[in-house]
Amino acid sequence: MRTFTLLLLFLALTGILFAQDIKTVASGLDKAKNEAPPDTAKHHWLISGFGSLTVNQAAFSNWAAGGTNSLGVSSMLSLRIRYSKNKHAWSNFLDLGYGFQYLGPIEHAKYNKTDDKIEYTTAYSYQIHPNKKWFLTVLANFRSQFSPGYNYPNDSVPISAFMAPGYVVVGPGITYRPANFFTLYVSPASGRFTFVLNDTLSKQGAFGVEKGKKMRAEMGPFVRTELNKDLAKNINITTSLELFTDYFHSFGCIDVNWNVLFTLKVNKWLATIINCQVIYDDDTMIQTNPPEPATGPRTQLKETIGVGLSYKFH
Repeated sequence: MRTFTLLLLFLALTGILFAQDIKTVASGLDKAKNEAPPDTAKHHWLISGFGSLTVNQAAFSNWAAGGTNSLGVSSMLSLRIRYSKNKHAWSNFLDLGYGFQYLGPIEHAKYNKTDDKIEYTTAYSYQIHPNKKWFLTVLANFRSQFSPGYNYPNDSVPISAFMAPGYVVVGPGITYRPANFFTLYVSPASGRFTFVLNDTLSKQGAFGVEKGKKMRAEMGPFVRTELNKDLAKNINITTSLELFTDYFHSFGCIDVNWNVLFTLKVNKWLATIINCQVIYDDDTMIQTNPPEPATGPRTQLKETIGVGLSYKFH
């Protein structure tokens, strides 16, 4: 009887200890599950971007040193949307910008456009290597502007407009994506189409389109690379570089479109923005000494700096 009682006590004690062990393990699993990051494999959409609005103003009244009243507004939106599932990926990049400034007394203020940009890139990719870094890609890129542009102070004759010019590049190629922040796309043969849908500019043969025509087609290699990376906690750089040359006209003369955007966040709602764009297009004649006619292509440079409201979303 004593042996049987001791056996019962031993089994009861073992059961209690075993139950405590199970409870401890289960509690640890629950804690690990709660602290683990979510399963990103189920989330095929990745959305990120940045938007800003900058306002600057100056006013003078009986100011001995002199000055001109001004009111300026600048806005921009950079949006990235990517879908990825199994071996398929669809990437979309949208960059918009618009800015203007009024100079002079209120009743005689002169309107000047300071920024105007529409750029959209979409690419479908299919994974062709097990390391998930190489993709077969079909890419389309579109560039234009919102409103007419003028060679200030002459604001009566537009020198550009929406779809004048408008650029479309379409072609197949290979994409190398070694990390989420870097992409390189190379196409051996892409079609590049330049549109001038404004009748006045079309008659002038602007932007390399024949006089009276509305479109010019080219074919050649196209390269696009993009980098979007945080350099520090509140400092981000987003840059893209596009290169193109035509097989059948001045092959080796490379058209360049390079964008650089630095974002220095002060807090969630304030940021300093430095934006620079460099363009060289061999078919775009630049008027360097108005009203003298354009003499040839030139390197085009645009730079803006602003401090204002901003928001980063992801």
